[in-house]
Amino acid sequence: MLNHKSVQVIGVPLDLGVSKLGVDMGPTALRYAGIFEALRYAGIDYRDAGDIDVLRNFSLDPLSPAEREQAKLREIIRTSETLARFTAKAIEDGHMPIVLGGDHSTAIGSVAGAAKARGRIGLIWIDAHPDANTPETSPSGNVHGMPLAISLGHGMPELVNCLGFAPKVRPEDVCIVGAKDIDPEERKFLTRMGIRMFTTFDIENRGLARVMQEAVDVVSRGTNGVYVSFDADVMDKRVAPGTGITTRGGLTYREISFIMRSIGAGVELIGFDIIEVNPLLDKANGTAELCVELAMAMLGVKYTDYEKKYLASNRPGQERNGRNDGKPDR
Repeated sequence: MLNHKSVQVIGVPLDLGVSKLGVDMGPTALRYAGIFEALRYAGIDYRDAGDIDVLRNFSLDPLSPAEREQAKLREIIRTSETLARFTAKAIEDGHMPIVLGGDHSTAIGSVAGAAKARGRIGLIWIDAHPDANTPETSPSGNVHGMPLAISLGHGMPELVNCLGFAPKVRPEDVCIVGAKDIDPEERKFLTRMGIRMFTTFDIENRGLARVMQEAVDVVSRGTNGVYVSFDADVMDKRVAPGTGITTRGGLTYREISFIMRSIGAGVELIGFDIIEVNPLLDKANGTAELCVELAMAMLGVKYTDYEKKYLASNRPGQERNGRNDGKPDR
């Protein structure tokens, strides 16, 4: 539900938490996909705060492997602190931040800022991966697989203590939706912490409507608003090819659309991330365009109004299955 003076869009071209290049271009791809045109057609006031300055992966190539890892960590720490301050200020001023990533380590700063501004927040983590590893449990060592654990107060102290406090969220206020690929140590951690997680199996077995009602209840109970971190890789690779880790059996267009509408109708939304859009791996920017549509759904814009006013005039003749290929979802 949009209860804010305006939307503030913050770009974070961060690619230091991943191995594949291209995710730093996510903010540009989402802007090109028409996020501001969509907001304007929906009658939502917005401001583009621009992109946070971030060192890119390729700029560190001359360094030795050890120096490169140290430089990456320093830059992720600096970027997280900067983004956290931007996000907190936006919310405190009555605006809703929409954070355009970047890899999922972006969420370290955005969640920290939301918690700084609102105190106790609910967090919905929409992702094929829980991102609940620590340096000790991570198979890859990539920071984009750690932001949820960091937000819960576990991991590298320099990131855990972003903005000078930890944890950012309580375990009972977190819900993961759409997880499919879960590392064994992540699963143990989440079980130990008591985190509610609805996997793709749970969605098939229990039904999406029931899952989302429970998810909304979990994150809304006793909290001062809900933040959403949405990773494009939660969707099936036929729906969203433009992301770093594609997967078979991810969420369909209908499923992710229902999830976003359930959030928009059911929680006090204080902000959200759109994460891991990689235009180098995309087809005609279709993943970014789909993410813009899903953002509008989360903001409570009626699909028919959005389709008539924006999609029909900007994407003529395309089937509404999120793939731009005219084929049915199933």
